[in-house]
Amino acid sequence: MSVKPEFFDLELYSVYKAVNEVLGEKTWDIVWRAGEILLDLISKDLGLDDVDDPFEALKRVAAWLKEMGYISDIEVRKTGVDTVEYVMSDPIITPGAKKLIEEGMVPPHVSTSLMFATLKRYGYKAEMVGDPVFLDDGRVIEKWRLIKI
Repeated sequence: MSVKPEFFDLELYSVYKAVNEVLGEKTWDIVWRAGEILLDLISKDLGLDDVDDPFEALKRVAAWLKEMGYISDIEVRKTGVDTVEYVMSDPIITPGAKKLIEEGMVPPHVSTSLMFATLKRYGYKAEMVGDPVFLDDGRVIEKWRLIKI
């Protein structure tokens, strides 16, 4: 048995729309905490306890997201001393996330919250710079600023 991506997208859209309606901007707390919980669940399987370099850890998380079928391709690259570009190809939540953003609501940011939780574990706080950019070819690009904590 497998779940179709369209179902997963519709379900997450529905859950996050409901959370937004109840909690408003506090929904961001749900987004970031969900990433931390997911990281705790997969950290051992990815061998992150044996990794000292945050970018190696991000690569392992990215590979896991691709393997799970959440995304067709993924890249995290440093673009400056404290800036990162995150490129996702065909994340299965794109339609719902885009719709939530258009409605002025907080999107699930499934992979972003997982990446931010990973960075936090390595002593960095990440902040999104602007909104995600949705390209016609299915890619979604985010820019992040990293702050050593």
